[in-house]
Amino acid sequence: MRRIAAIRNPVLRNLEITHAYSLLSAEIAARGGVGANWCTFATWASRQAGRTIRGEDALGYIEQRLCVGRSLLHPFRSFGRWLLRKGLFDKSSRLGSAMARLRTPFDAVELASDAVARGNLKVFAEIGYEFARWLREDAFAVDAPLLQVAFASYEAAFVEEDPKRRAELMLRANLSIGLHEQTRLQPEIGEALDAPYVTAEELGRMLCGTSRPRLAKAVGALALPAQSLVARFSREVITHSLMVLSLPGRILALGTHLEDAYPADLHELVEPELIALVSQYEPVPPAPDNCGAEDWANLEQRMHYIVHLFRVFHVDAQLAGPPFSASQVERFLAGVVPEGDL
Repeated sequence: MRRIAAIRNPVLRNLEITHAYSLLSAEIAARGGVGANWCTFATWASRQAGRTIRGEDALGYIEQRLCVGRSLLHPFRSFGRWLLRKGLFDKSSRLGSAMARLRTPFDAVELASDAVARGNLKVFAEIGYEFARWLREDAFAVDAPLLQVAFASYEAAFVEEDPKRRAELMLRANLSIGLHEQTRLQPEIGEALDAPYVTAEELGRMLCGTSRPRLAKAVGALALPAQSLVARFSREVITHSLMVLSLPGRILALGTHLEDAYPADLHELVEPELIALVSQYEPVPPAPDNCGAEDWANLEQRMHYIVHLFRVFHVDAQLAGPPFSASQVERFLAGVVPEGDL
């Protein structure tokens, strides 16, 4: 776990983080954790984060907005993906280092990519590490209150024979860690969404440097209207990137309500502690229950969606599958970004 967290290349680090989550998920299931655990969902969320880190989802959204025929876009798409795989937004790569010294409309996407990469690392270094320690150590203890609740709930679920109570214990564990995770990610999510916006003075310094502050301020004021147009489009691109989750056989738009029914064991909740946790984010009847998030920077809206996500997909066996092929794993463990769908 420490080796992975120490990887400097954010693209390779994300691939290893995603793979590690899938291994942790499988080990928890083997211990008796029936149904999806937090690492199961983290696997696919991290895989989606990788697409933002590499800039692939931003490129895909821009392609959609251009409304040009696929045959005409193909050469540009291929070249764009080649640049992304070569580290276009990775400051540790030669290409990314050169890109960072330039000022382009893609600056905001690059900043968002960096924020998502830091968030991906933060969660793995904190929560992934605790999962690994919990699975290895007999005398396990953790300081964070929500993680204490989560791991105690997992332990209880492993020995629980009643399937409904076991499912509710697993859900309580998953949501407790989810709340801890989303609280810790709040700065990075806000930073990613705010990446497109700069003041006139900041824009002037970008364009003219810092040696002539009056000129920089004047140039920034003149350029700000054009920058604002770019910023609005960049925010649209970044919001789209953060509000999509690709699961096996399904792409979820996080701004849209999940219509799927809950599995039988999680349809009507009975455990008081779980009900109290879920009630923090569910509307009080008869208000409509629409979990689609309008503002992904809002913690309560994110958690409302996550409550539905974790309940709906708790028994979806497809989530337990590997996120990468064996050959892809072999490639990135050797330090090479693989080809194909990542």
